[in-house]
Parts: sequence; C-alpha cells; structure tokens
Amino acid sequence: MALPLFFRYLSVQMKRHIPLLLTTLRLLLGPVALVCALTNVPRWVYLPILIIATLSDIYDGVLARRFGVATPTLRRYDSVTDVIYYLFILAVAWRLCKPVIAQNWLAIMLILLSEAASILVSFIRFGKYPATHSYLAKFYGLCLLSTLIALLVFNGGNWVIVTLMIVALITNAEIIAVHFIMDTAPVDVHSIFTLPKR
Repeated sequence: MALPLFFRYLSVQMKRHIPLLLTTLRLLLGPVALVCALTNVPRWVYLPILIIATLSDIYDGVLARRFGVATPTLRRYDSVTDVIYYLFILAVAWRLCKPVIAQNWLAIMLILLSEAASILVSFIRFGKYPATHSYLAKFYGLCLLSTLIALLVFNGGNWVIVTLMIVALITNAEIIAVHFIMDTAPVDVHSIFTLPKR
C-alpha cells in the first residue's frame, strides 16, 4: 500500500518540475542555435529549434498554472530566459542574414530599446524583472517566431523585420503603461484593458 502512494507522490513531484525544465530547455536552445550557425548546418535545422523553443514558452506557463507552481519567481525566470534566448537568436540572425540585419539596424535597435525600456521601468517601479505575459505579448511572441522562421529558414526580406518592429513597439508600450498604472508588480496581466479601475 505504501509503495503505490510513494510512486503517486513521486509522480506529482516530477510534474511540478516540468515547467522549470521546459523553461531551461529554451535557455539551452539559444546556444545550440548559435553553434549550428557557427558550424554552417542546413537552414531547415532552425525550424525545429524555433518551434520547440516557442512551444516550451507557451506550455511552461500553462503547466505551471495547472500544477500550481506558477510563482512570480518562476515567471520571472521565464522572462529572463526569453531575453537570453532571443539574444542568442539575434546573434544567429546576424551570422546568417547579415545584409538584411544591416539594412534594418534601426528597426532592430528600436525593438531592443523598447525591450530595454520595459525592463528599466519595471526595475524603477518595483525593483523586479517584468513578468506581465499579456495577450499582446503572446501575440508578439508568435510574430517573433514567424519573423525568425522567415529569416533563418526561408531567408526572408526587410518587411518581416519592419512588421515585427511595429508589433514590438505596441506590445512594450502596453507593458510600460501597465507598470505605471499598477501599484504592485504585475504578473500574468491579460491586458491593459482588464486592469481593475481605480
């Protein structure tokens, strides 16, 4: 009788670590993608890397909530992982798509500055890394995936970066606004329109 209970307890404990493992997987995929770029692997290799990273980004939060481990610390680890992963992917894009990246350096700088601004505002307001995870941020993540697939797999052109810049600026403007409106550090806020009225 004790053995089945032990295995049930072990199963529950293992499930609780799955979200953390998914986030860590994404953290590791960034360096893997860079190694692939440095060793000139075929372009199709980036498709599973990008898709797996995006799925891990979606399901780490879903499973964390389902298993009751969606703590602010885990959500912030998720946000920090996103930044590190995408910095590696930006290095990959520079290696593989240098002409397109060079032509659109201003758009890319605006994306990075808007990201930095949202992080800075969060630290100034609450002393914490942002973990808003709004619907718009999720849409931005899907746009980022589409842009990276277009660039890294299909050698896409300038328009994909310009489109991504527009979505990034709108998304980060909402995140910054949420941080100014709320009195406590926002975690998993669906939208600026769902905030409680003062």
